[in-house]
Amino acid sequence: MRIRPVAVGAGAGSVGGMVMAMWSMIALAATGDGFWTPVNLIAHTFYDQAPLNGRFDGTAALVGIAAHMMISMMLGVVIALLAGKLAHGTAATLMVAVGASIAAWVGGILIWDAVDATAFDAFTPWVLFTGHLMFGMAAGGVIAALDRNTATTVGSDRRSSDLVKV
Repeated sequence: MRIRPVAVGAGAGSVGGMVMAMWSMIALAATGDGFWTPVNLIAHTFYDQAPLNGRFDGTAALVGIAAHMMISMMLGVVIALLAGKLAHGTAATLMVAVGASIAAWVGGILIWDAVDATAFDAFTPWVLFTGHLMFGMAAGGVIAALDRNTATTVGSDRRSSDLVKV
């Protein structure tokens, strides 16, 4: 495996993770659950003293943000690898990314519910699903944009998706 899919995927996953996190934090603050609730719920999975509400807690913020970004980066790498194998063009890359994000949402539901049902039950389902869709669009968009921007001028022998080829 070349390093490019890992670097591109980790970067795209970071962007997607930030989009998803900000969406979730703003949406849950707007619904009255609290701005820090998503971060706290993620942290609670690894740190059982994290609050289950929107109260700010420094340790929970560090644990929740670090865990979310690590998972986001790993999913971004998976998406970059899949896009390199399956997608040719922006629309196909976005479809792969959104599909992988929905698969991660399904898998995440099963895993999170089994590991920390209390935190899982406290996360508003439509916010979580919408966040995963936004993650896929953002991460896929970054991968597609980087791939498009690395293609050389007309007449080049460089193929589309070379950036994320394995």
